[in-house]
Amino acid sequence: MSPAVFLFVLRIVGAILLLLFLAIIAWLIYQDMRATRAAIADRQRQHGSIRAARLDEDLAAEQIVFPLSPVTSIGRATSNTVVLEDDYVSNEHALLMLRGQQWWLEDLNSRNGTLLNGARLTEATVISPGDVIVIGNMQLKVDPST
Repeated sequence: MSPAVFLFVLRIVGAILLLLFLAIIAWLIYQDMRATRAAIADRQRQHGSIRAARLDEDLAAEQIVFPLSPVTSIGRATSNTVVLEDDYVSNEHALLMLRGQQWWLEDLNSRNGTLLNGARLTEATVISPGDVIVIGNMQLKVDPST
């Protein structure tokens, strides 16, 4: 084999390897984009609802209904998922998080505290459907669909 033919074959093999490498990179990027799209869709999917009412009102009347997402922030600030307009609610008061198949409630060092079924929260706690959360003058009931 002459040196010219050998160099030509070497260039062809190099070009094929380069194209194969670029195809693998493109496939990995595509798989990552699919996983990201699925994660965003899951994050936007409603995982249930939270019903809120004043302490002197009945929760069965479903005064206000908020969507429940995997990470649901509760507070007075408009940046929260659940905005409670009450003077006894902190700007960032509490956090509801879905971990595995369980919902966890955590007080975010609020001034007036968070009550779960009448007991003050001191650490993140697992909640169940039907539990009543009291924040300020508002009572909340979580209805998860998971």
